[in-house]
Amino acid sequence: RPVRIRVINTDNGPIRSWVEGAPFRVVAVDGTDVHEPTPVSGKAVDVTAGGRVDLEVVPPATGAVRVTVGGASALVVGPSGAPAPPPSRQPEAVVDLLHYGTPAPLGFDPATAARSFDYAIGRRPGFVDGRPGLWWTVNGHLFPDMPMFTVVQGDVVRMHITNTSGEVHPMHLHGHRMVVLARDGVAASGSPWWVDSLGVGDGESYDVAFVADNPGIWSDHCHNLIHARDGLIVHLMYAGVTPSYRIGGANSPE
Repeated sequence: RPVRIRVINTDNGPIRSWVEGAPFRVVAVDGTDVHEPTPVSGKAVDVTAGGRVDLEVVPPATGAVRVTVGGASALVVGPSGAPAPPPSRQPEAVVDLLHYGTPAPLGFDPATAARSFDYAIGRRPGFVDGRPGLWWTVNGHLFPDMPMFTVVQGDVVRMHITNTSGEVHPMHLHGHRMVVLARDGVAASGSPWWVDSLGVGDGESYDVAFVADNPGIWSDHCHNLIHARDGLIVHLMYAGVTPSYRIGGANSPE
């Protein structure tokens, strides 16, 4: 019978997971079901920092499967005493969630977006909290002089994320789910790819969308928390909401 395994990445960088001994399906990403997932063999799944992926596998009747996580840990699933496949090298091929599964309604139309923002991640010398260094930038700005993305409740919002900083950044918007519309200008064609955290590699760009349905003032930051500490954090603000947070002092950016 099918066995469901949730892989959660609590590290600061991406990890890969794969299954040996039977095909598997990616049935959920960040807690949202994938629409009509198909069997996968000989590929790994990327799990971004702060992200989670649910895998479903059916162990063979007389054997077991090995689920490897991050190359250092593994879970063997099957009947007691059943032989498990020996460890193997990490597959080179990766499941592309942009094209995995089949399309399904989003519940809103990104083409009707009332707000569109650019989130351009870079890096340059400067000062953060009085400290000199080579710091992360957003749209050319250094923390705390960061852009504030302002929305009104009910807005459909699009965001174009680019990364020319030299490192990967798992981008995480608090309080909302984002759906991936395109990567590097290539439109999504599979199941709606809903994320809490999205790994944006150096040189990559993503177009995402969400509905502003949770009033507040929310962090939109890199989930490598060392990067967030060093300035890679902005805020999504709802018009009419008054913050209790003040930058500096005993407060932290989140």
